[in-house]
Amino acid sequence: MIENYSITEWIAFFFIYSFLGWCIESAIVSFNKRKLTNRGFLKGPMLPLYGSGAVIMLLSTLWAKDNYVLVYICGTIGATALEYVTGVLMEMMFNMRYWDYSNKKFQIHGYICLTSSLFWGVLTVLLVCFVHIPVAALVASVPANILRVGLFFIIAVASVDTVDAFKKALDFQKLLTYETRIKNELSELTERLNDAKGVFTDKNNERSREFFSMQEARAERLRLELDAVKEKAGKFKNSMLNSFPSATSNKFGEALDEFKEYFNRKK
Repeated sequence: MIENYSITEWIAFFFIYSFLGWCIESAIVSFNKRKLTNRGFLKGPMLPLYGSGAVIMLLSTLWAKDNYVLVYICGTIGATALEYVTGVLMEMMFNMRYWDYSNKKFQIHGYICLTSSLFWGVLTVLLVCFVHIPVAALVASVPANILRVGLFFIIAVASVDTVDAFKKALDFQKLLTYETRIKNELSELTERLNDAKGVFTDKNNERSREFFSMQEARAERLRLELDAVKEKAGKFKNSMLNSFPSATSNKFGEALDEFKEYFNRKK
């Protein structure tokens, strides 16, 4: 019975379904892109959203696990709520939307959509009524001490991976901020140069030549800085841009699009 699982077993379920979710997502994305792709926020083979979703699905269907219709409804509601909250929190922390359903029909703020929610419902029925039965039996067959030791190492590795992933996400956000600042500064400088051309009519005037020379040199430095920022973003290409090709950002939209375009040109 689900309600008789120990805390250790629940943790084991979380990691098992995080791994299975990673397998599903990576397989789908790799097939669509025709190349192997590590799908997810972490470097390791784990998608915590699926692990958390599976636990939510199991808990939310405790009272209705013998009724397929109720299992579907409960799983749809529980998993959709989790997806919405996760999307909101990640955007608040990193100013990035790692998935965006804004172009889908029947969506809410781009975090959830009807298609995704219906899919969660199907996964819940498959999980609760079919997949979880052998998984639970497998976990129950492992001696408690061995299970605890194994989970200890998995938690340790996953913790390091999570900290590293958060650091990379924050570093990527800093690059987007820097890129946006340089672009704004370059745009303002270009505008001032255009305005100045209407003021300085004598192109042989020493003062005007000196002014334009200094400003154009500054503009060139900014362009070089811009190229350097894009090169620095290269280390995030595999972990961020390839894993989340549809990622968007309300705050850094233009900068993010430029990064994507830059790496597409370099393929």
